[in-house]
Amino acid sequence: MARLSVDFAYSFRTLAASKSRTFLTMLGIIIGVMSVLAVISVGLSAQRLVVGQVQSLGSNLVGVLPGGGQDTGPPPIAFGIVTTSLKIADANALADVPHVVAVTPYVRRSQPINAGTHSATVTVSGVNEQLIRVEDFSMGEGRFLSAEDVNGFGRVVVLGVKTAGELFPGGGAVGQFVRIKGSQFEVIGVMAKRGTAFFQDQDDQAIIPVTTAQKFVSGADYVTFVRAKIDSAENIPGALDDIKRTLRHRHGITDPAKDDFTVRSASTAIDILGNVTGAIKGFLLIVTAISLVVGGINIMNVMFVAVRERTREIGLRKALGAHPTRILLQFLMESAMISFMGGAIGTALGVLVTWGVAKVIAGMGYDWHFMVPLSGVVWSLGISVTIGLVFGVWPAASAARLEPIAALRYE
Repeated sequence: MARLSVDFAYSFRTLAASKSRTFLTMLGIIIGVMSVLAVISVGLSAQRLVVGQVQSLGSNLVGVLPGGGQDTGPPPIAFGIVTTSLKIADANALADVPHVVAVTPYVRRSQPINAGTHSATVTVSGVNEQLIRVEDFSMGEGRFLSAEDVNGFGRVVVLGVKTAGELFPGGGAVGQFVRIKGSQFEVIGVMAKRGTAFFQDQDDQAIIPVTTAQKFVSGADYVTFVRAKIDSAENIPGALDDIKRTLRHRHGITDPAKDDFTVRSASTAIDILGNVTGAIKGFLLIVTAISLVVGGINIMNVMFVAVRERTREIGLRKALGAHPTRILLQFLMESAMISFMGGAIGTALGVLVTWGVAKVIAGMGYDWHFMVPLSGVVWSLGISVTIGLVFGVWPAASAARLEPIAALRYE
């Protein structure tokens, strides 16, 4: 133990004697550990955000998307493939499926809205009167859409609280008129504050009847997607099967492999999103780990230089009776110290980067949590020391093999 403490103190003095070279040697480890810890921490926070966003819409929700897809993979719409297989009549038919308590089709477009001299570009959602039950929100002022508004192609609009504030800074939006794509709409209500859900600011939108949206906004007879609310979580699997059977019957499909729609529950969406974010995080970890390998190679090169510079010192120690194992441990300790200090600095910077990302994203209105797992910190420090030991073995072994006489004669 006494010898180890002496070797440790000697290694520390040796590294401190050439601070610039020591720091440059550590740089690859610092960047690698910082990147790995930041990817792990930000990945966990992103995964939690995604799950929270899906859950915020309701755990009993079932989504029907246009286009066929595998049960375990993303639907075609996730790849930007637009299909037109869902209609309003499909959504209306799902209302008769057992355990479905509310259902609404959606037609979504980003559109500018004007009110006098004020304007805003927001997401315009065409829905039916059941949206308020599907998404479970309340009104702040006025009323929501009625069945008469939907069936009669009513030119009425319900605004998010943020949109209402932008268009009518003085308040009193209900009863006023706005223009959407050249048509005049009466504001009949303003939603209560809802916050952000699934990467969309629910307070910055406008809701109009789905029939009106098809006629005056999208100009198409298909819908973007459909959402249905199931009465209880235990009835979701059965409801999914019934929804598929209903749509296959309506679309004349006998082979499930030829489905022109995709049905997902909230729990399925969470699993898929978890798999996707996990795969992305794994890929990023592989990329960032390359810098750790580069840092290890840099340590090995510098330690080889150190062995050459201290050849006479090694020869003198051996001539005085130092065992080759002692020389080996000396250089291994130096490489491990370099990598550990680099890992410690990289860990601190990784935490700082994660904190900065959390502050920025939280400031954008997302429910983003600052998360740095203890296992990630331990793993980062452990892997940095391991890299120092692994890449330090070769130069340390070459130092231990030096012959005393030849080393003393080295110039």
